[in-house]
Amino acid sequence: MNKSKIKVIAISALFTAIIAATAWISVPTPFGVNLTLQTFGVCLAGFVLGAKAAAAATAAYIAIGAAGLPVFSSFTGGIGILFGTSGGFLWGFLLVAVLCGIAGITNKRALKYLLMVSAVLLCHAAGVIQFCVVSGVSVWAGFVTASLPFSLKDFILVFLAEFVAKKIKI
Repeated sequence: MNKSKIKVIAISALFTAIIAATAWISVPTPFGVNLTLQTFGVCLAGFVLGAKAAAAATAAYIAIGAAGLPVFSSFTGGIGILFGTSGGFLWGFLLVAVLCGIAGITNKRALKYLLMVSAVLLCHAAGVIQFCVVSGVSVWAGFVTASLPFSLKDFILVFLAEFVAKKIKI
């Protein structure tokens, strides 16, 4: 294995840890979905690593959480979290990593912003769908409960991650 591949693997592992650390910054809500900074960590991984390595770092984060390590919000872990009320957002993070990774390499500002906004929207769509299925509520109720209170925060975080990524040299 050459040095550049080792570097990518090492930095991807670091971003897996960063995503976990941003999940631990968690504020419980009465809605069943905690307020976290995970979106920032996943977006930052996308912008810095690119789509493929960021997806791998995010998948590793999901896998170690599924294995039971307490890396999800509120220091939780286990496969049950992936299939609970907030699990759709975790699955959606894979899309976020890929779309932010693509956004990070485009020079077209409009396309970059479209990809960033789409990343948040698709993640929230995945989150709302699973929330509705698990909770047995309507799509509107799921949106109002699991997405709307967090949407502005996530849009801010994706743009903040893009700004921070410009400052990081790897």
